[in-house]
Amino acid sequence: MKKEDIPFKELHLLMLPDTGRTMMIDDDLVLVDNIGTSLDTDPMSDFVSATYPFKLTFALTMFCLRGFMRVRLNLKEYTLAENDVLVVLPGSIGECLEISADVELVVIGLSDHRLVGGKEAAMSMAMLKFFTSTSLMHISQADMDESINLYRLMRAKVEQPGYSFKLEAATGYLQVLFYNAYQWITDYNRQQVQRVESRQQQLFEAFLELVQAHYAEQRSMSFYAGKLCLTPKYLSQVILEVSDRHATDWIRDYVILDAKALLKSGRYTVQQVGDLLNFSNSSFFGKYFKAAVGCTPRKYMLG
Repeated sequence: MKKEDIPFKELHLLMLPDTGRTMMIDDDLVLVDNIGTSLDTDPMSDFVSATYPFKLTFALTMFCLRGFMRVRLNLKEYTLAENDVLVVLPGSIGECLEISADVELVVIGLSDHRLVGGKEAAMSMAMLKFFTSTSLMHISQADMDESINLYRLMRAKVEQPGYSFKLEAATGYLQVLFYNAYQWITDYNRQQVQRVESRQQQLFEAFLELVQAHYAEQRSMSFYAGKLCLTPKYLSQVILEVSDRHATDWIRDYVILDAKALLKSGRYTVQQVGDLLNFSNSSFFGKYFKAAVGCTPRKYMLG
């Protein structure tokens, strides 16, 4: 079985926590918040304080009303603070690094992208491109107030006794949030100074795209350099110049991030994880993992 055919079980839509204010609609939409609740006694704390990477199989949007939460998504670190919005796309690998006890969050989980922006292909692609490059956006207090008001109205409609069109009504409110987000992105892009990316920056981004697609099968610089029609030496120099990190470090970090998620999934042995990541044997995988993490794969899995 190929690795891409094997699902991660770390975080599915149905695994979002029940805070007493968690609502599931037709297994497609989850609304959850901890407004006015201490995180220390809130079931949401188990969700936001996991100590190992997880892979999302759905789209996740988080609005932060106060406090902060520091996360790592696809090797990039973000700090979600007051009036920030975090959008996590399906397939992202995430890890919670730090969270304040006073954090207040509104979380919307969506399993079916067709519920939002389905008829607006151009807008959907623009938003996908934006949130692929960065998951975090800061919005004004007025925009946050409007977003939370829309969330409250959506909850109220879904909670209305005897109402027969819960998902349809929720989709309407989500559509407004979708258009608002597109407006935020448009305004943000308009304010940015237009610049032409250097050839080196373009090569770096192309390299990272290749690594994301092939890290489980290929760890050699010659492979990535060949794909870009460059010599391994030149590509290595470019990556170091642009990112202040060696190309092999980027490849290693993607491999280790996936290895951690697989080990913590509870579905595979150490040997199976090594096989999924195309190591020649479990001994080689163990040495590779320990050199990067500081402990053996088995110790990490059981820790």
